[in-house]
Amino acid sequence: MTTSHLTGVPARARRVFDHAGPWQLTSALYTTALGLLTDAVRAGTPITAVVGIAEGGMTLARDLAAALAVPLHRVAARHNPTAAIYTQATGEVACDLSGVPGRLAGRVLLVDDICGTGATVTIVADALAPRLAADARLSVLTLCRNTGSAVLPDWWIWDVSDWVCFPWEQPPLRGQARPLPVPREVRTP
Repeated sequence: MTTSHLTGVPARARRVFDHAGPWQLTSALYTTALGLLTDAVRAGTPITAVVGIAEGGMTLARDLAAALAVPLHRVAARHNPTAAIYTQATGEVACDLSGVPGRLAGRVLLVDDICGTGATVTIVADALAPRLAADARLSVLTLCRNTGSAVLPDWWIWDVSDWVCFPWEQPPLRGQARPLPVPREVRTP
């Protein structure tokens, strides 16, 4: 997906929560998903840099950058008003690009943990556009995509219709979460 393919997120875009209990991404499932995503990315045009969206996307971004042996850059983006389970996103995203150098060239991978409504990846991609060289191509990768999202990343593993708790976050109360299914494939648009 180039930055021109990311379009504004409709104001009505809302994350879908079926309230069956939050999903839990375990460390073992994360490791399996990371391997699948790394292989999928390697199969295409070589990546020249990874840009992680902090806070949620940084673990995945660090691991992908290390596996691909490319530089890692950080964008701080704040979308959710709170980290409480079942919080709807506001649609307003503030981002700080101070962790990104002046110009990125080649194929740049923008990484986040989840594409909830699509607002964060869209706004960060728009903010990154002036820092991309004329020949740069921006691709988006997430672990999960909420079914309410108006945006399709280039690569993701799980479509979800509930809250997801990641290994780097505070776990939900014991017995509340259900494990995500074992990943078998990478999804693409």
